[in-house]
Amino acid sequence: MDLDEIKQGLSTEKLETYRQVLECKSDSEVIAVYMAMQGIMSHFFTVVQLLEVTLRNSIHKAVTAQFKDDEWYKRVPISEESRKQVSFAEQQCIEEIGAKYYTSGDLVSRLPFGFWVHMLHKDYNNPRDKEHNIWQFQLHKCFPNAKQQNVSLNTIFQKMGTLNRFRNRLFHHEPAWKSRQTKNRSDAISYLNSMYGEHMEAIELLSSSKRELISLLGFDAKFTDECDIKNLDRFELLLNPEKEEEKAQAN
Repeated sequence: MDLDEIKQGLSTEKLETYRQVLECKSDSEVIAVYMAMQGIMSHFFTVVQLLEVTLRNSIHKAVTAQFKDDEWYKRVPISEESRKQVSFAEQQCIEEIGAKYYTSGDLVSRLPFGFWVHMLHKDYNNPRDKEHNIWQFQLHKCFPNAKQQNVSLNTIFQKMGTLNRFRNRLFHHEPAWKSRQTKNRSDAISYLNSMYGEHMEAIELLSSSKRELISLLGFDAKFTDECDIKNLDRFELLLNPEKEEEKAQAN
């Protein structure tokens, strides 16, 4: 196996982050750890997709019910950025489906996760602003488990914002395992375990059934099994079997 050829197809800068933060001393080690971390982070795609779709559909349903208008996105969004995102989604619908044929569902499905996170801002929880007041009436319908867990709108907004930033790093193929506190492999594994838990908590706020589904189908068990520092060591030994021989001789 040609490690130089493998390295050429990967970002040098990205590999250097792995080398420095995750304490990789050789090319075989950095590639092994890189691939092990990719395997761990691949488990996030299912839960991120489930969270994004559930949040989107739940908010759309809640706002449609509040204003009795499934095209609420044409007048309710407050921020300039949100309005730009709606305009962009509308243009996509026109180009891909046709101006006369696209539905509100087509447009809603094209709005990014960040749009839905911003819809949880306190600006939409103002009783004095009836044209934009959503969450005074719809919060516990959209997040049926928030009241029991004593979770406020602001906490949900902050939580979803954190998950949106993580999602963007994941989907842009950045080292999503790296937080400000990540200094070594153990920190990276702990952070990923923590973020998976954050996704589970967010899904639980929206739907107990979807949270149960993830467990029933074994997604969280598979993640827990793979998100372990032992797997990084296992990948290293597969690429560098001499290490195992050295350990055996040392013992």
